[in-house]
Amino acid sequence: MLPILQADLLKVKRKWFWLLVFLGPFGVIGLQVVNYGVRYEWITSRTDDQWATLIQSVNMFVAPALLLGMAILASQIASIEHKETAWKQLLALPVKRRDVYISKFIITSGMIFISALLLCIGTVVLGIGLGFGWNFSVSDILKNSFYPFFAALPVLALQLWMSIVQKNQAGPLAIGIFGAVFSTYAHLAPNWLIWKWPLLYPGKDPLPYVGLGVLVGAVILLAGVMDFRRRDVA
Repeated sequence: MLPILQADLLKVKRKWFWLLVFLGPFGVIGLQVVNYGVRYEWITSRTDDQWATLIQSVNMFVAPALLLGMAILASQIASIEHKETAWKQLLALPVKRRDVYISKFIITSGMIFISALLLCIGTVVLGIGLGFGWNFSVSDILKNSFYPFFAALPVLALQLWMSIVQKNQAGPLAIGIFGAVFSTYAHLAPNWLIWKWPLLYPGKDPLPYVGLGVLVGAVILLAGVMDFRRRDVA
């Protein structure tokens, strides 16, 4: 597994993927910079808990940005092998198909995790820069940054599965973009829809969805591995 991970990291290093890792969280924070820059007095006059308002404002864009980032990264990482027609060469090596597949998932999820960490840091920096002080809830900021990540793991596993088995990435990307847009309205959708799970909104206990995200994500990942092991990938 380790040599495969190192090879995948080297492939990713030569691409622009890391730009996307930084662009996602900075884009979300940048939107709030504009939001507060235009409506600072109105927003701050509505409540005494400025940090809670900031976290809630950031959260509005976390789910769609997260799901879109997952779709793009999964597609691009799979495209490295598709474009270079390297699947057969890679799988001809003395490596396990399972390890090849899981390596792609680890790299992709690791990048998204870094984005969540950057979002966490960016939220703190923005709040302090806006003059809200240091009296913020660390747990609330961590939940806002990382709960959606764990709850969205089924979507990541599904996007990676589709991206690997399909050479034409139009389909997986279209589904990913639709899912990201759909998530902005998904609070009214049935609870079983995995695109709803990353949403955090008042009155919803996120922990069950975080647990389900990890569990269902593992199941979809296992299904993808089993399918990849018997599939002839061109």
